[in-house]
Amino acid sequence: MSPAAGRRPRALDVATGVGASYASRLLAEVGWDVVKVEPPGGDPLRDEVSRWGRGRGGAFAYANYGKRGVLADEGAIERLAGAADVVLGDFSVGGCAVSGVPAGMFASLSPRLAVVSITPFGITGPKADWASTDVIVQAASGLMFLTGEYDQAPQQLPPYAAAITGGIAGAAAALAAARSARADGEVRRVDVAMVEAMATHSYSQTSAYVYAGEVPRREQRVKQALRMVPASDGFVYCAPGAVANVDMRGVAELIGEPRLLEDRFQTAEGRMQHYQEYLGLFVPPFSRRRAQEWFEEAEKLHLTFALVQTIDDLFQCPQLDARTMLRQAPGPDGITVPMPGRPFRMEGGPAEASRPWPEDPGEDTDEVFREWLTPPPSPTQSQR
Repeated sequence: MSPAAGRRPRALDVATGVGASYASRLLAEVGWDVVKVEPPGGDPLRDEVSRWGRGRGGAFAYANYGKRGVLADEGAIERLAGAADVVLGDFSVGGCAVSGVPAGMFASLSPRLAVVSITPFGITGPKADWASTDVIVQAASGLMFLTGEYDQAPQQLPPYAAAITGGIAGAAAALAAARSARADGEVRRVDVAMVEAMATHSYSQTSAYVYAGEVPRREQRVKQALRMVPASDGFVYCAPGAVANVDMRGVAELIGEPRLLEDRFQTAEGRMQHYQEYLGLFVPPFSRRRAQEWFEEAEKLHLTFALVQTIDDLFQCPQLDARTMLRQAPGPDGITVPMPGRPFRMEGGPAEASRPWPEDPGEDTDEVFREWLTPPPSPTQSQR
């Protein structure tokens, strides 16, 4: 079962929030015709203000770029789903309470290829009905426990980290389900849990537990080798080799500190036993230069250093600029908004999405209903 001749694949997004919305945005980024259904008052994400970013509605604009927007009651959603190839939504109890979409629609909607649910904990299991936020999912995934220093409380990841991760998994699952359904004609119903998508990042730590019974913890304050070092204007990440057997000769040459060549600093055990002296020799020289300068000098010595970029650095980063990852996206009313584009490059097309996010809830309702729900002319009619 392939999309009807002459039209793009269609995705119906019935979610509020970021997770499923980002998944459908990724489909828009590869040429799908994506339609966003909002509740009568609009997606609450339109009014959400990030406590780290303070921009009202920025998350909605980002997650819903490239889509058309409609308002639809339950009957209209069923009809639109029947005209779609894939339906994506948050079919958890909490997600449906916000979107107004009945949870039973996960099983009842009949698109051509797949229904994909992207929720915090999945739609089965003891936590399926839990009220949740992105931070709750981060905590439940195990990643929060691993983030930070051992003598700090676990540290949260940036806002929407779980939702974006779940959205990426959901987009991949949607494409895989669509491919499978085209082969045998059976509609696939896919249940994506953000917590599971996040937990996959802990594969190294779960392996340590499975094979050695070790419960990995946040990095200890006394380290085998120091990696994050403050420069005069920021931080550099110093990783001239694995921390357990780092060769201090390059670092000693870089910062002009020959005492780092003493035998006591050549092993991980020695550095840990003399940690305060090691810090006293290693850290102060870095305050003499900017992070970029240290990075360039380390490159000359073939040392593996990295710049720790701030958000404003991203807009000046030559690597991201060369790949146009941060692009000037057209918005409503002719405005232009810098925002991250699709996280991959594709030669030969399709081109990146270029349609602004829906400025108002339901602004494309008439157009979409006309295109999606009006029966095409029969061959006999088209020949008249």
